[in-house]
Amino acid sequence: MVAMTVALRVRVMVTGHRRGGLPEHDLALALPPGPVTSRQIIAAAVAAEVEAYQARAEEGSFVRVLTERSLWDGLARGVVGTVTQPGPVDVAAATEAALQAYEDGIFRLFAGDDEVDGPVDLAEGSTLLFLRLVPLAGG
Repeated sequence: MVAMTVALRVRVMVTGHRRGGLPEHDLALALPPGPVTSRQIIAAAVAAEVEAYQARAEEGSFVRVLTERSLWDGLARGVVGTVTQPGPVDVAAATEAALQAYEDGIFRLFAGDDEVDGPVDLAEGSTLLFLRLVPLAGG
């Protein structure tokens, strides 16, 4: 399958929490040309977020080991050691978990102002909103 890369603006909101989600950020999704389903969008978003997470983890570990401040902080604590990187993320398992959460109604997906409930055409620069729903009471 041929994939195209679409640069999108992603927002994540969590209802009922002070933190409210993550800041908006740009994300490039590898999607097939033409209309795409919510499942395809979610799978592409998970893959892109995992890739970004792994890049941040590698960069953060590299920078922390080499900074003078981290060495002095370690000396002040009495421990200077190596920084352990988190293990690799299983993209397939993360995708399945996200798709299951979507099917269970834990979050909704919006493209622009419209909820994605069928195939949708995403243009370069579109905005996606992942809206996590939180029960007001009960389990």
